Amino acid sequence: MVGGTWEAGRRAWGLAALALLLVLGGAAVLAVPYRHSLSTARAYEAAPATRGVPAVVRKLEDYSNGHGGTYWVEVAGPASVSGRIVLGDSGPVLSRLRKGDRIGVVVWHGRRTDITFDGRVQQTVEAPTLNPGLYLGVGLSMPAGGVLALYIAVWLRRRTHEQARGRAADGFPLTGKMIAGACAVTVVSGIAASDAHESDPLAFVGIWLTVALISLAVWAARHRIRNRRSG
Repeated sequence: MVGGTWEAGRRAWGLAALALLLVLGGAAVLAVPYRHSLSTARAYEAAPATRGVPAVVRKLEDYSNGHGGTYWVEVAGPASVSGRIVLGDSGPVLSRLRKGDRIGVVVWHGRRTDITFDGRVQQTVEAPTLNPGLYLGVGLSMPAGGVLALYIAVWLRRRTHEQARGRAADGFPLTGKMIAGACAVTVVSGIAASDAHESDPLAFVGIWLTVALISLAVWAARHRIRNRRSG
């Protein structure tokens, strides 16, 4: 039992150290890359609209299998826009393009950020609005993971002491499960905000609340069904 207590203590200290690293890492992400990406995205969004550099569509791919897809267009034109341009989805432009169509390619600070066609505009993956949501999600997920690691460390020590006294150890508490769920919601929200090119922090909060409410509703429904079956 002494060996088991020592091993549990070692794991608890390891988790506490991991918690500290995650909190510091998250703070570093929020302080540097997130702030920089947010200022870059806001500068891009504030830039005046342009017609784009003329180019001709040579090849394109607009394929979706329901779980993902391949979306790109290859254009010929000036050196600043020629080549393959990758997009996040079919969108209002790619879905209407055919080989030989003439489009406009908007270049912002050396990035091919948008393509235009027939009065419609679609962002490419080079647009800087992709990054803020991702960095915000990472920057918040890391401290959340740190809180979870610290909680597990405390729970392990308490559980070990209870076992040493001959008491039955409880399973992982609901509080820990809720913290883990909040971590998962934060990760999903960061991915969703990035995929939607949302650079506004309030947009991330809205996505987080939406995902959290949906997850809570699913959990409550499953919990109710389980109770009916057991009753």
